[in-house]
Amino acid sequence: MSANLPKRWLEKATEDLIVARLVQQEGHTAHTCFLSQQCIEKSLKAYLLARTDDYPRAHKLVDLLDRCAALEPGFTQFYDDCARVDQYYIPTRYPDGIPGSTPDGMLSTAQATQAVASAERVLQFVAQRLSPP
Repeated sequence: MSANLPKRWLEKATEDLIVARLVQQEGHTAHTCFLSQQCIEKSLKAYLLARTDDYPRAHKLVDLLDRCAALEPGFTQFYDDCARVDQYYIPTRYPDGIPGSTPDGMLSTAQATQAVASAERVLQFVAQRLSPP
């Protein structure tokens, strides 16, 4: 594995968070939630790469979090965040697949705001652990 690969995954996670904030400003709640999910997924995979030289080819955040928590118990604080944001991976990309959506098919602004906050927390936690001392 390239020593830079975890850093590159974290850079992609950061980019997803930046774009999530931008589309949130424009009112695109589904995209905001999806990009928040992507930020968390890439953050967790960056951590796993840095610690184990591998990561599962999976997208379910709670499964990735389980692997991270096995290496560092501090990750358990993010189970609620990951369980909430996990629900946005597939449904946000299809017009008839958003659970609990409003009649027009949009996720709420509150859901998008919460997803971004979750992504920020996980990204910051991982970034602190992967930063050189």
